[in-house]
Amino acid sequence: MFSKVFYFIVFVLTLVLEVRTQAGGMGGMIIDYAEAFDQELYESVIDEEKCDEQLEFLSNNSDVSMLFQDATGKIPTGFLSGNLADLGDYHQCLGIRHVDRDMEIDGKYCMMQYPLKQMQENATDAPDDTTIPPNIEFPNISDIFPPLSNRTLEDIKQYRMVQRYAQGISGAGGPFVSRVIPVNFASAMKMTIGTCVPKVCRAKQVVKYFQQKYLGNTDWRDNNVTVEEFFCRLPNDRPFSIADYLAIGIFSLIGAITVLSTSYDLFQKFALKKKSSEVSTLYRSFSVYTNTRRFLTFSQPAGSLECVDGIRAVSMLWVIFGHTYCLTMLTFVQNVQAVKQWLTSFTSVWVNSAPITVDTFFLLSGVLCVYTVVGKITRWRFITSLHMFYLYRILRILPLLAAVILLQASLFHRMSDGPMWLNMGHMVLMCRRRWWSALLHVQNYVKPMGICLYQTWYLSVDLQLYLFSPAVLVWLFGSQAVAWCALGTIIMVSLVLSTTFSFLYNYSAALANPGRVDQFGDYFTDYYINTLTRAPPFFVGMMYGYLLLRCKGRKIRINKILVWVIWVMAFLLMAFCIFTTYPVMQEDFHLQALDNFLNSYMRAIWALAVGWLIFACVHGYGGPINWFLSLQMWKLPARLSYAMYLTHYPIMMVSNGSMVGTHFFTDGNTIYRAMGDLAFATIAAFVLSITIDAPCSTLQKLLLGGAGKKKPEEKVKVESQNNEEEKEPEEKMQDEKTNL
Repeated sequence: MFSKVFYFIVFVLTLVLEVRTQAGGMGGMIIDYAEAFDQELYESVIDEEKCDEQLEFLSNNSDVSMLFQDATGKIPTGFLSGNLADLGDYHQCLGIRHVDRDMEIDGKYCMMQYPLKQMQENATDAPDDTTIPPNIEFPNISDIFPPLSNRTLEDIKQYRMVQRYAQGISGAGGPFVSRVIPVNFASAMKMTIGTCVPKVCRAKQVVKYFQQKYLGNTDWRDNNVTVEEFFCRLPNDRPFSIADYLAIGIFSLIGAITVLSTSYDLFQKFALKKKSSEVSTLYRSFSVYTNTRRFLTFSQPAGSLECVDGIRAVSMLWVIFGHTYCLTMLTFVQNVQAVKQWLTSFTSVWVNSAPITVDTFFLLSGVLCVYTVVGKITRWRFITSLHMFYLYRILRILPLLAAVILLQASLFHRMSDGPMWLNMGHMVLMCRRRWWSALLHVQNYVKPMGICLYQTWYLSVDLQLYLFSPAVLVWLFGSQAVAWCALGTIIMVSLVLSTTFSFLYNYSAALANPGRVDQFGDYFTDYYINTLTRAPPFFVGMMYGYLLLRCKGRKIRINKILVWVIWVMAFLLMAFCIFTTYPVMQEDFHLQALDNFLNSYMRAIWALAVGWLIFACVHGYGGPINWFLSLQMWKLPARLSYAMYLTHYPIMMVSNGSMVGTHFFTDGNTIYRAMGDLAFATIAAFVLSITIDAPCSTLQKLLLGGAGKKKPEEKVKVESQNNEEEKEPEEKMQDEKTNL
């Protein structure tokens, strides 16, 4: 029997890997970021003859040439500490415009890369016959770029690898990764300088002109200094696409409907003094007034899991702070050595262990999947209405997801600009090309390294687990013995699958391990976003959901000593899951067995501990923890969590792309930045929830027969200063709780 099970598991794993390979695998990340910008514009302005004329003019006009020199980057500050970038002044460069007779000189920003290896190994003095203008002393290149210490080189190498990890999870992969952060470390040793040149010139033509003019036509130039043009930018180089026109049309229509609906609602309520029940639900479905009142009104009906709001909100905060730290690596960091030291320090544990919060959401999804279904209807009715079970879920997720995808593919591309906006350009292309895989929730298997909105891999996995859940739910309506057997079986099967994957591939247990980031692509696709390996917390959640359902309305008595013992064990298990990332992140860690154990069972262990926390809080054994998690201050962020999850990542990418210089990394700076990301994500989430999510939820209930059909006893009265309005119970927001 065991052999048959084993062969079945191997067959499933082989099938999954084959599907992943056929779908594109790592090749799915190859999309050229340049397509997000107007390449025809770049080529149309190039004119070599005009370039020579303008360069000759600049070489004889110090006032105008000074503008270009001032906007061009210099030797990076902190070069000996690993800083290899000076971005110059992007906006000043693009703002240069000088007209002299019939000559119009405009600035163009180009990112140039200077390989350091050939500079330091082959540096020499200029030839004796080199012609250099008076009062100009050309220093030895080895004096400008002194050799870096071996320790600094190693720190740069590991930091570059961590940047590749940040590029991977942000979706900014493909050629951009290979150019900025090459796999070959020798080629990665390039100094990146933001250079301002005339619009009609190619950057290489400018370099060639001044080398020939000041250094002579010699082999010294070619043998010692090689300059690579990475990319160039011009004003207005982001052309309008179909996605832009579509976004403008759709959001303008939504805005107009919102204005009309709000006006209708206010007129009916304040001018005609009508009661809420007398106003058309359809016509006021887009009303900002009504939707905001409902959104900010919180009630707790009997049997609600109050602590879940606190858990969801705290977990969402942890996700946002973790992503802020991660995406900081996408920028040009000035103190590279400090970043490397921080990554392996004890103070970084709370960030390195942040991915475990995703398993909290899987747990909550499993809990609510059972708690909101089983016991409400019969098994037969559940089976016959399975299509509605799926439809409600898909429609509940769809509006906000589609809106953010459309924004990412269009308007987010125009929110700001900067020398590193190419990351955003790549993400824009991802959503223009692969929006369909996000909406169909198959992106964790179809070209998994080319995800539109990186963070939405979670939604794909969660929906896939939700689609599978009826295979377990159907056994929970009858005998408790059968129910527990079904839950135990599915948990064991999921653990076996997770264990098999872990011991087959031998990946690191830390997502951003600087010593093994070269494995990140495979780890991400084969394990991290694989539904089979992420399933255990969801099924553990289903187990707790069933336990909470069985104990609902009952007074559960547990010995105080036993309660203390379980609490201590729960805290120890959570601490184990968090703090084991510290040894795993160390350079001298080589215990693969521990990595495999953590990848196999850590997520289920975390879910088991958090599940006890929920159970204890619901049944009066939570003490101050229940008080804290049930505070009113968590209600709004918990209700916004799904929208915040969708919006926070694009906001961070906009912030990254807007940076005009190198970033000095400290915990204080990053936390300060995370607070800003959190504030903007909260505002964006609130606006989208009021204008898109809430109206679509109302329309969904009208179309599917869920609105206006509640029994009188199922409604509660909500008091306000102006009137008394009938409102559905907390069940109204329950669909949202099945997400994030």
